[in-house]
Amino acid sequence: MDLSLTGKKAIISGANRGIGLTIAHHYAAEGIELALLGRNEKGLADAAAEVRARQPGVRVVTAVVDLEQPQTIKPAADAAVAQLGGVDILVNCAGGAYRGRLAEIPDDMWERYFKVKPLGLLRMTRELLPQLKESAQGRVINISGTRGREPESHSMMSGPINFGTLSVTKAMANELGPFGITVNAICPGSTRTRRFTELVEITARERNLSLEKAEQWLLQEVPLGKVIEPEDIADLAVFLASARSRLISGTAINVDGGRTRSI
Repeated sequence: MDLSLTGKKAIISGANRGIGLTIAHHYAAEGIELALLGRNEKGLADAAAEVRARQPGVRVVTAVVDLEQPQTIKPAADAAVAQLGGVDILVNCAGGAYRGRLAEIPDDMWERYFKVKPLGLLRMTRELLPQLKESAQGRVINISGTRGREPESHSMMSGPINFGTLSVTKAMANELGPFGITVNAICPGSTRTRRFTELVEITARERNLSLEKAEQWLLQEVPLGKVIEPEDIADLAVFLASARSRLISGTAINVDGGRTRSI
């Protein structure tokens, strides 16, 4: 299947590990030129080297950005565009949520994490809007989370942060559609990343379980009974970047093994 991605240019935030890095690998395999963005310069350099090693013919550049520091966004966006010569695809993958209940999360944590998502992805998209409008296949893909639809008390911050991301996704899709730009969100469920490993360890301690039993306990409410792999997210990110998804916009797609109960 021709996805019409060879030679396209993508900028990925939060690209030095986890889901962001896996998306970078999948994009490189499709012949997409990449700009990897993140806070850690060495981590970015290592990630870029890893991608180049697997796909030697693909151009991979980096730019340091800290979305908690808004003044770093424009220089990073400008550097990425200058090195790539434009942008067709923006993947806003940076950000997460501080785990805890209402009384456990101080104000400074709320402020820090909201600066990254949804504010950071709004600012990054705004900076790259002129270049995205010039693309014949403009795409914005926001990595959100299923708690934006089904908040939970033990992870109080995940609900509003991801709900905000979903709302922003829909609003941007409405605004950017006339320019031929699609905007969508991917909502991963429990995904095998560093944060999931930490959650398994916490669950094992709290419930006096082995790591294997703790993982099984966390998967009780997942109908397919499997942990989501970063590759599952990346596969969808490839499709949403492609010409085959040209009329899909303003939507949020769960990749959660059927865990989300809402329609």
